[in-house]
Amino acid sequence: MKIIEWAQKMSVQVAEIDDQHKKLVEIINAAFSIENPSENRKKFEPILNDLIEFTRVHFSTEEKYFDKFNYAEKDEHIEEHLKLIDAVLKFKDGFDSGKCDCEPFLSFLRDWLAEHLLKMDQKYIECFKANGLE
Repeated sequence: MKIIEWAQKMSVQVAEIDDQHKKLVEIINAAFSIENPSENRKKFEPILNDLIEFTRVHFSTEEKYFDKFNYAEKDEHIEEHLKLIDAVLKFKDGFDSGKCDCEPFLSFLRDWLAEHLLKMDQKYIECFKANGLE
């Protein structure tokens, strides 16, 4: 079951970053595909670990370009990254201790990603293009 469909309007017109965004969409869709994650821990845990690792990789990629191109809204954007990292790590701690409130977390994750891709990430397109990144 796909909860998020990749759409061209999500594109930031940078192949490397779009590919990473598509991978994040896949990971989130995989998380939503697990019925009762708290009861299917063996299936859900690797997806959660993938999410944690891949967000770190992806955010590092974007932030590298923010620094390289002196992106004006860098601090605000990084703050949004930190909010997601914090939420995911708190959820992981709860999950590891047997407290899995999965449904609200997955809804937060879906909404955060859609909002982030459609609004926050769209803001850096012009900066990246002006610096020759495609």
